[in-house]
Amino acid sequence: MNPNDLDRAQILACVNMPVSEGLLAEMLEECIKELCKAAQPRTIYRVLPVEHTKNGVRLGGLPLLGKDIALHLSGCREAVLLGATLSASVDALIRRSSVADMTKMIMYNGIANAAIEHVCNALEAEIKAKYPYPYYTERFSAGYGDFPLTQQGELVGLLDAARKIGLTVTPSQMLLPMKSVTAIMGMSHEPVKDARRICYAGSCEECPYHDDCKIRK
Repeated sequence: MNPNDLDRAQILACVNMPVSEGLLAEMLEECIKELCKAAQPRTIYRVLPVEHTKNGVRLGGLPLLGKDIALHLSGCREAVLLGATLSASVDALIRRSSVADMTKMIMYNGIANAAIEHVCNALEAEIKAKYPYPYYTERFSAGYGDFPLTQQGELVGLLDAARKIGLTVTPSQMLLPMKSVTAIMGMSHEPVKDARRICYAGSCEECPYHDDCKIRK
């Protein structure tokens, strides 16, 4: 992984520390280089049929639980299930720093968050170039809204990710290596919805939960 490929503004947002100049800025750049050297990004994806039923939505025959993911995939007949990981060596780097230097640990953790986002964005661009649907949903992961984290193992199994990229799931449904992602992107010939409760829309009015948002009330 090339350190120059990572967005410094995104890294600073993930690190959430005042690291604009001086020794901390130098430390951050060194941490970026060290983490990129340790990272061994691996990705996998499958394009699967989406079936909408009265009981919800199915992806490649797997029932997806919750109303949010069904709303997110409304109008989609196919979707991409993807997985990405930075590798166990990044987990080891973060774990070692948690004992030796907590400042570096915070930096490594934030850098890794930005790095896995970069890997996912690159994979998404590759998929969109290969499958030129006019509309794609945003990435939607287990744990968003009412799409339960307990389906993480089934998603990893559907990808055969343990065998193909070394991505596994703990009994508590956490991904290993830790700096990993699974997500679903709907593919459609019609405009799509963004049903994530983590709202990235430009305003509350654009959010799919605008009418019954408890926060606004």
